[in-house]
Amino acid sequence: MTKSASIDKLLIIALFFWSASLSAQYNLDSLKTIIANPKLHDTTKLANIALIVDNLYENVESVKYTNLMGKIAQKNLYKKNLNEELRKKYTMYLAAYYNNVSIQLEESGNLKSLAYLQKSMDLYHSVNADDEYYSSLVSKGLLLSRRKRYKEAIDCYYTALKYFEKDKQENADGISYVYSNMGVLYGEQYQFTDAIKFLKRAIYYIDIKKQKITLEDELQKCGMYYNIGAAYVTLKNYGEAKKYLNIALKLAQKTNQSSYMSYAYCKLAEMDIIEKKLDEAEAKLIKAKELSDNDLSMSFVFVRLGELYYNKKEYQKAKEYLTVGLEGGKRIRNSDLQQESYQLLYEISKLTGDYKKSLEMIELYHKIEDSIKVQDNKEELRRQNLKYSYEKKELKFKLETERKNNLLIVLLGLFLLLFVIGYFLYKNSKQKQAIANFEKNELNQKLLLSQMNPHFIFNSIDNIQSLIYNKQDKEAVNYLTKFSKLTRQILENSNESYIALSEELTMIDNYLSIQQLLYNNKFDFNIEVDDAIDTEVILLPPMLTQPFIENAIKHGLKNTTQKGEINISFKLEKEKLLFEINDNGVGFTNNEPVNKKSLAMKITKERLVNISGKDDFQVHTENRLDSKKNTIGAKVFFEIPYIYEN
Repeated sequence: MTKSASIDKLLIIALFFWSASLSAQYNLDSLKTIIANPKLHDTTKLANIALIVDNLYENVESVKYTNLMGKIAQKNLYKKNLNEELRKKYTMYLAAYYNNVSIQLEESGNLKSLAYLQKSMDLYHSVNADDEYYSSLVSKGLLLSRRKRYKEAIDCYYTALKYFEKDKQENADGISYVYSNMGVLYGEQYQFTDAIKFLKRAIYYIDIKKQKITLEDELQKCGMYYNIGAAYVTLKNYGEAKKYLNIALKLAQKTNQSSYMSYAYCKLAEMDIIEKKLDEAEAKLIKAKELSDNDLSMSFVFVRLGELYYNKKEYQKAKEYLTVGLEGGKRIRNSDLQQESYQLLYEISKLTGDYKKSLEMIELYHKIEDSIKVQDNKEELRRQNLKYSYEKKELKFKLETERKNNLLIVLLGLFLLLFVIGYFLYKNSKQKQAIANFEKNELNQKLLLSQMNPHFIFNSIDNIQSLIYNKQDKEAVNYLTKFSKLTRQILENSNESYIALSEELTMIDNYLSIQQLLYNNKFDFNIEVDDAIDTEVILLPPMLTQPFIENAIKHGLKNTTQKGEINISFKLEKEKLLFEINDNGVGFTNNEPVNKKSLAMKITKERLVNISGKDDFQVHTENRLDSKKNTIGAKVFFEIPYIYEN
């Protein structure tokens, strides 16, 4: 049986903001009647509008009242001579307006939600509303995590956690929300044991909170229990998995959440399939299908039904369900569901003798690649844990010593301080070593690039000097102007590990223009980029192509009387970014071997080896031949390692 791709990650099925209300606790008509009173003070009106918005959660009418909240708050903040108490109230309501707009935008898939949330946080911070600010900081971490910006998300979580832990019982909700998000994040990094630990902590803090457990709390716990069960499935601890998934199912039934029930039935059916209890799995999946009320839960069910019928050897039925599940996975951009669908469709096509379809499916399977640098994020988690451990203990010590009022305890505190400082110095040394290892590769890359930059600059200065010696003053000034612009680009990008392809193309164009001037326009050049390439989101290491362009001009066009031609292209083939440069020069000869390289080309080759992680990385060179096998130029091409910034 094939491995289920969907069990490798946890579902983020918690609420968008932990402070959002789930059910109406007020009569909406009464609230609307109250705010219609023209004599009502704006602060009272805003308080009632806030209740309306909370009770219209996920209702399109909430947009109307959210906008009204923002309008009233902003109008009052424009007033002069507003006392500090009122200014803080109106600022808080304006922050709440931006917060609600952020929720609405995120639910509709609008990426501007992060900017609106930041506006809300800035307003909370301006009036020292710390509880609201740090709660929003956790929500910011969730949005960043959804955008695969894990390092920034981790910083948000740990910063908020340090604040909440100053009073654990009072801030139990906030701590729980941080830990639940951390649990999902660790799960996405395939660290399921740690994910379970954080999710259990999240449940613990809900259970110890001072306030009465609400319907929202039950729903939050349902999502956490589900994710714990899903993690145990991946760890193949099926006993614990069933225990937690059944708790999640009961909570989903208690809160009448159809999609949660659907997820739980699906995951329980997944274990039935593993244990070859196919009829029991089918019964659960039929229930899950009936309960599905969104694209994610429906796609999840259809892919699992496809797996079920694949195991029952009912291949046509399996194919039908997988096809629908695959389309759903594409629609919601869920790479896990797509990967699993392609894998199962590949197996089915192979078993039914449709080898052409089988080949197509396996190729599509390999195209779905996770763009997250898992290892990089694991190192970031370790580094942050070291930092957090240090700062948490330091903060705890300060809070404890502030409560000591007598001399004996102060003296004891001083003794403990000396011990802790020694311990922290030791831990700090370990921390620096961990951070140094983490940044080692990046520093190596910058070192290589810094070696190449002087090589380029010295060559350019030699060219300017030659123009001055030949009394080509006008050309020298023109060259110097262009060279200054290009040098600035190169120096700015030297501190970057990756730059946009658009920036690299600008540098190439500027460089070739300068070389045209130097060679009295003895060659033309052309740069082509595939239409399929978005030059703003493709990121690549800077200055990878310049040495090969320089080589084509200096060596490829020498000893030729015809006008030179330099043709450069960037192509995207099977998710690989290919660079190619052609010239119409004399080509490679026996006197000038194919593997001959300048210093810059040697450094660039070393950079390519380090970036790609392949010791056998190849830069391909060959002569261009006409129909009669005569050399008509040279060609150099290689694959460029890149990052797709989504």
